Amino acid sequence: MRISNGVKIAAVYASVFLGAGFASGQELIRYFVGFGPLGAVGLVVAGVLFAFTGWSVLAICRREKVYTYNGLMKHLLGKRLGIATEWLVAAFLFCLFVAMLAGAGAVARQAFQIPFTVGAGIVGLIVFIVLLFDLDGIVKINVFLAPLMIFGGFFVGLYSFLAASRPAFAMFGGLPSSWVVAAVVYASYNLVTGIPVLAATSRLATKKSDAAWGGILGGGVITLLGLSLALPLFLYYTDVVNIEIPLLSIVVNYGTFFSLLYLGVLISALLTTAACNGFAVMQWLHSHSSGRLGNKKTAAALLCLAGVGASHIGFSRIVAYVYPVFGLLGLFMIVIILLNGLGGKENEQK
Repeated sequence: MRISNGVKIAAVYASVFLGAGFASGQELIRYFVGFGPLGAVGLVVAGVLFAFTGWSVLAICRREKVYTYNGLMKHLLGKRLGIATEWLVAAFLFCLFVAMLAGAGAVARQAFQIPFTVGAGIVGLIVFIVLLFDLDGIVKINVFLAPLMIFGGFFVGLYSFLAASRPAFAMFGGLPSSWVVAAVVYASYNLVTGIPVLAATSRLATKKSDAAWGGILGGGVITLLGLSLALPLFLYYTDVVNIEIPLLSIVVNYGTFFSLLYLGVLISALLTTAACNGFAVMQWLHSHSSGRLGNKKTAAALLCLAGVGASHIGFSRIVAYVYPVFGLLGLFMIVIILLNGLGGKENEQK
């Protein structure tokens, strides 16, 4: 069965956001579940931002025939500001890549009693192999694992919610800031990573409909999956709010099958997000090294080795201190992209 380019883009786009923070439930609790019913509305707000920003990025890249992140930033912001923004985003992408390897090490140690370095190293090696196949490798791993992440996530989340016997939206302490602010911040820092990956995959958008489907379908999938995984967190909020992998602590109550299925979803999310972020960083390194790093294989090897080494900083530290810092940068990028995206005129024949 032939899969359309729009669906391929959507699979890659959605997979960027399905990292350790999302699949573990940590980000959902921090930015949505703590607000009770309004948190569900916040998830929809974030999903709308994902959908239309993604569509806009693809529309701009297709219209202007720019297929790299640095080309996109220079087009939108000019040479100097574009270069500065590009360097900041590259640093954040590397931090996220490291965070996914750190998350893999933590899962390996907690769930399988495997040493942290071994778990991070295995994922780093798999990512290296994927990067050897360039964009084709990224598309294939996401198309292959996306069904497990999406349908497995839906199944685990909905079953955990429906099988429970406690009232939903109970006993929430809430968070000090607005649920709207939380939703926008969440979308903003996630889009810092999503935009470069979309720019790199925009060459697949050979038709206007590919751009629309890629952005809207990708954003829609993230929204629905987020709501499904948030449902059991709403039920068990007071029990799991301080647990590192809250969804796993819920799923273990429903037997080995659900625990293994959830671990499959979590590991797939770690792997695909690491591959997507690693791909974006590799492209950036290769384009800026002027041949000093050799070919893309050398850049990929150096990236993965550095990532495994840096992963010992720890997943929770990276999430706590790095993610929010880039929220303002992401918000700035969202505004610029939406203003230049869907309202622009197409300069080519359809």
